[in-house]
Amino acid sequence: MTATSAFRHVSHVMQAVHAKGGFDAFCFDKVSLLSAEVGHVRGEIPVTKSYLNAIGGTHGGWLSTLVDVGGSLAIASHGFKTTGVSTDLSVSFLAASGEGSNIVFDARVLKLGRTLAYTRVDIFSGDTLVATGSHTKFVAREQDQAAKEAATKESIPTISSE
Repeated sequence: MTATSAFRHVSHVMQAVHAKGGFDAFCFDKVSLLSAEVGHVRGEIPVTKSYLNAIGGTHGGWLSTLVDVGGSLAIASHGFKTTGVSTDLSVSFLAASGEGSNIVFDARVLKLGRTLAYTRVDIFSGDTLVATGSHTKFVAREQDQAAKEAATKESIPTISSE
């Protein structure tokens, strides 16, 4: 898959996330895809009041969701129509950011095995590393092949980021 086709594919997956609605769509409603190549995705999201905790900083749950969905998008950049289910997610919160700042997430696939995918997502506000996380997902390649074939018949691919 070329960088151009990876970008196009990840864009379609993001559209599918928005079309499904729900929590992921809420957390990613204002995301702009900056770049996507196989195994590496970068996006930017402006921090709005909806993403803040009680003391005015970005909410840890929202940042954790960025690690979850960002890692899933990095997996999708390999051409996956579905990205499996989470088996482990760990986030370290390193600095604060608040309303009006722009968050950039940098998501990479560290290893894509036969059944597990390991990702790392770094979250920045300007030059400041706000959070870093790892996300492991079960990715059944046989199931994904069936999903690829089914999605070829549909206009919008699917994604799972449980």
